[in-house]
Amino acid sequence: MWEIVRILYKELHYRRLKSNPQVAADPERFRKQLKNAGDIKRGIALQSVAFLFFGFMMAGAVLGAEDEKRAVILFATYAMLPFIMALYATTVNASYAVSMGIFEPLKPLPVKTGAKYLSLLLAIDNVPAVIALLPVAAAMTFKYGAPGLVGLLWVLVGAFLGHVLGLMVFTFFGSASVGGRFSKLRTLARTLGVLLFISMFYALNYLQEYVNEHYEEILPFFARYSIAYPFSVASITEPLHSLLILLGYLAVLVPLYRFVLGRLWSRLEEGARVSHARIVRFKAETHHPVLALALKDLRIVFRKSALLVGLIFPLFIILPSAVGILTSGKIGDWALASVLLMIAWVASVGVDTVLKIDGKEFEFLRSLPITVGQFVRAKLLVMNAVPVTAGVGLVLVASYMDLGALRFLPAALVLPLLTSSVAMAFFYWGERELSVPETNFGHVLALMILNGIALGTVAGTWYFIGYPYALAVAALGVLLVQRAISR
Repeated sequence: MWEIVRILYKELHYRRLKSNPQVAADPERFRKQLKNAGDIKRGIALQSVAFLFFGFMMAGAVLGAEDEKRAVILFATYAMLPFIMALYATTVNASYAVSMGIFEPLKPLPVKTGAKYLSLLLAIDNVPAVIALLPVAAAMTFKYGAPGLVGLLWVLVGAFLGHVLGLMVFTFFGSASVGGRFSKLRTLARTLGVLLFISMFYALNYLQEYVNEHYEEILPFFARYSIAYPFSVASITEPLHSLLILLGYLAVLVPLYRFVLGRLWSRLEEGARVSHARIVRFKAETHHPVLALALKDLRIVFRKSALLVGLIFPLFIILPSAVGILTSGKIGDWALASVLLMIAWVASVGVDTVLKIDGKEFEFLRSLPITVGQFVRAKLLVMNAVPVTAGVGLVLVASYMDLGALRFLPAALVLPLLTSSVAMAFFYWGERELSVPETNFGHVLALMILNGIALGTVAGTWYFIGYPYALAVAALGVLLVQRAISR
């Protein structure tokens, strides 16, 4: 089994490198990069080193906690990392891996393939996020004993939960809708269904608080333990009870995982399904190359729910903060500015999804008269579609309560454009031909640090000098990065 997964992993990176003309044209460079990128152990090790840096920082916070309760709350918060990474990576990478046709070379061979190989292949990308929590679990074990060991088990269950949910998203919502008058509406409905399902984790938390407030005397169990992960991690203060809850999770997840794998493989064998066929009049339209490429990407995204979820899901990380300032009664300028900065920072993660939209059809794009600059600017439009809409929507809702919030509309437009420009410059700096760069968690982590520095500069200017100067700094940054990319 491991040998087949290793072959699939190397085949995926082989096809990804082949789509980069600068690498493919140099046999020696291609061989070296394939040797590095196609090695599972090397890839996991390099990404894990980057994640361990943050793991030790989180472990320091746990060790510095004043009491066990505070340390457990911190640990439960950090336990969101492997869950979010597993859910996001599985959802996005499943669509990309299948679109690259990596199972095709195995079909003529006398080997039995199945969805379990795709599952293991996707799980490889989740390992660094789990390893990042090892120092935190070690700190908990060193300071409090058994709760740290049970906490480590919860981290593994959280990663497994995210992986199973990601497979469910791809299996039941990830296929492309082809044909039909309402195909786009069906795709949007499926995507909204997935996002509402994810929202249940927040809803259960608010429900838990309500129960603790009003029904503590008749529901003592729910008063002490939460049902939804990662709030259930807080139960590690009583290891035996926590283990029982953990076993309850596994009792549900393991059968669900086996069921999803069966449905997933049957879906992969079916291929594209045509739900409706009819004759339509074809009308050719011409657009500027940048707009045409962006519209093409958006059409693909709206046909593949998994990709649409990949673009929208990062914004769910800041959803509690956005809801918090809107329900606070009085909206402070700096509170609104902080959420806009968070939207811009988190939205840059969407570069991983945007660069995987084309899949194996990327070779066709290389045959068109498209420059690298046009290609990058089209991707920028797609990357900014969701964060700009979210930021503008937040400002408009806030302006209903305080009309002065309207002055933040330019920031809602410029800040996501700044981080997305930095993201594209990070991957396409010095590129002269169309290519699909290598992306992994290490690259995304480094990118988020760079964007953190850029937004930190803007935030510092905003806080100490004023909003107009911060807006000018952000706009200048966008212009400089765009000019560098266009060369």
